[in-house]
Amino acid sequence: MKKFTHAWIAFKAIERLKNAALNDTNRNYADFLINWFENHKDGVIRGAWYPDTVIVDNSCSHIMKYKPDTNAPVREFGKLPRPSLLYQHFKDDPRQDMGFSIDPKYNLPERCEAFSHSIIDNFKIQNREEKGSALSPTDHHIALLIFMLSHYIADAHMPLHCDDRPGTLNKFNLHAAIEKKWDVEVVKYYAIDRPNQRFLYDPAGFPLLVSDATYPQSILKSVDDELAQRHFQVGYGAGNDNVLEYMHSISRYTYLLSYAYLPEGFTLNQLDHNTLQVPQGMPFREMSLISLADAVDAVARIWLHDVRRFIRWEREN
Repeated sequence: MKKFTHAWIAFKAIERLKNAALNDTNRNYADFLINWFENHKDGVIRGAWYPDTVIVDNSCSHIMKYKPDTNAPVREFGKLPRPSLLYQHFKDDPRQDMGFSIDPKYNLPERCEAFSHSIIDNFKIQNREEKGSALSPTDHHIALLIFMLSHYIADAHMPLHCDDRPGTLNKFNLHAAIEKKWDVEVVKYYAIDRPNQRFLYDPAGFPLLVSDATYPQSILKSVDDELAQRHFQVGYGAGNDNVLEYMHSISRYTYLLSYAYLPEGFTLNQLDHNTLQVPQGMPFREMSLISLADAVDAVARIWLHDVRRFIRWEREN
């Protein structure tokens, strides 16, 4: 995903938590994060893009690519939260019963787990150190970690980040073309202060929608509508006890999404370069809805769990 899409997903994750029906305990955790985010939101566009511009670990930590392999063992796909569109579409997919291989250099789930631990640890250190201590991380430092984590979580929902077939086909970069379509919509429908790399905000403090007659037909509006009508499940899904397991499950379901969108054996000649549609494949719009809506929920879910773990530690200690 590209710069503005990553930032949009981060804001939508906070909006999701604000609007979610949560029990009193989780509402307190969510409100802590929402209020904390409010003080740092001007850094989202830059911070969520740091993994691409500064860290530059794209070839290993932004991807978890799977390749069908009849000689490889059949592996457990795990379960995702029931409202997840990835889960609803692919929980019975026959490709789950096929073996697949993975290049060991890919470590996106491990990267997300590491960031989650780092965020919690930095909150703990800040809690213990005196204000102004040379050892205490600043709020800005923790904000950067949180925004960067959202980047890696979102990347696991991009089909070609989880599919070992080449994204560049006969000199046409399908991967980049997909991400550009999403980013073009964010730029078209939201007010952005480009010199200061920040969104302009509506009265509620979220990115300001630009008046445009085509917005009701946009992919972004379909994502909003999907999130508005579905239950927010706090848990990671049955059998996923931590960020690492959850991200492995997401990546494997996104691999199935890629094969639904780009059926095995498709060729570039079959691809409409304007619509990015392949005959017999899942519609581009449907694939986009699944990727983006589930990415928003996953970011919100992991952020909430991280804050919850810190606050519980704070109360116990």
